[in-house]
Amino acid sequence: MEGVGGFLFFLALKGEARREEVRARFPRLVPLLRALGEGVEAHGETFRLAKPLRLSWFAPLFQAHYSPLLPEAERGLALERLLEAAHLSAQEGEPLVEGDGLLRAARAFQEGSQSLLRGAYREALHHYGRGLGLLERENLPFPATALALLALAQEGFRPGGKGRETARKALERARTAFAREMAQKALAQTTKEEEKEA
Repeated sequence: MEGVGGFLFFLALKGEARREEVRARFPRLVPLLRALGEGVEAHGETFRLAKPLRLSWFAPLFQAHYSPLLPEAERGLALERLLEAAHLSAQEGEPLVEGDGLLRAARAFQEGSQSLLRGAYREALHHYGRGLGLLERENLPFPATALALLALAQEGFRPGGKGRETARKALERARTAFAREMAQKALAQTTKEEEKEA
């Protein structure tokens, strides 16, 4: 990972990175910061991106910098962020992402999130299932974000069904705040349903 694109990809994965970690990875930091200008915020000893995560800018970075040669932890984090970007892009009404490989899975999740946000839970389950199938075909483990979004759709479609179990799995695997938040949201929905039935 080198250059401006590599630096943006790194910050998108981390969300926020400490100065020492950034300097170790990007020894020529000053030219990168100059090139990005206001695209990067520095808060004390940490750096983070100034813009919110969206597929419109993250998908091309993902295509350029994601590789099976990345350390396993970074590959997993990249998939988490890709699916998070898909959901956030659906919330913002961005056009569907185009591309091959794992971007097809991101598109399926973006479509699933569009359906979820409309309350079309069966349709969301279909799209999320297609996205999970594409990840499985690549022999990749299911990211926590994928499971958390699936749990929301499952709970919406059939309250008190499989959603709780799926949300618990997502919470166990969660490595990002977004995945934890979505899993907890699904668990909260199952708790509400249980309270109604009691």
